Amino acid sequence: MYIYIKKEARQHWEKSNPHDFIVLGFTAEERHRHDRFALTERDNILPVLIEAGITKQDCYRIISEAGLMLPAVYLMGYPNANCIGCVKATSPTYWNHVRQHHPKVFQHRAEQSRKLGARLARYKGERIFLDELPADAKGRPLKGMDFECGIFCEEQLTLNL
Repeated sequence: MYIYIKKEARQHWEKSNPHDFIVLGFTAEERHRHDRFALTERDNILPVLIEAGITKQDCYRIISEAGLMLPAVYLMGYPNANCIGCVKATSPTYWNHVRQHHPKVFQHRAEQSRKLGARLARYKGERIFLDELPADAKGRPLKGMDFECGIFCEEQLTLNL
């Protein structure tokens, strides 16, 4: 499903929209992702943010200073604006964040993964089913948004986060 939603949707758009270059949002700390994409997909990707040295944190600041609101999932503590309960995730920290903030999504993913035999979480060096994951299990911290207080605090209060 992930590949269809992200990759095939983009490829479909590209076929319908002639272009000489593509600009994707690879940030300064994602040069490895850009390089891999250029090797496996195409080499006409302009690394605008990378060349300018703009990090993900810089992007948050720029968006905030422009008066734009970040997607709500960032304000809920998720490191990326992907689907909540992303089946590519293996972090116990991530999955317990989903369990805490979106228990129905967690339960649904736990049932799906059992049915399919997919062990989504990695805990103590082993792949396990989500229903086996201890509620207090922690891995590495989620990549956070290291921004200063300001409109973000107000947004968090507004969203009751």
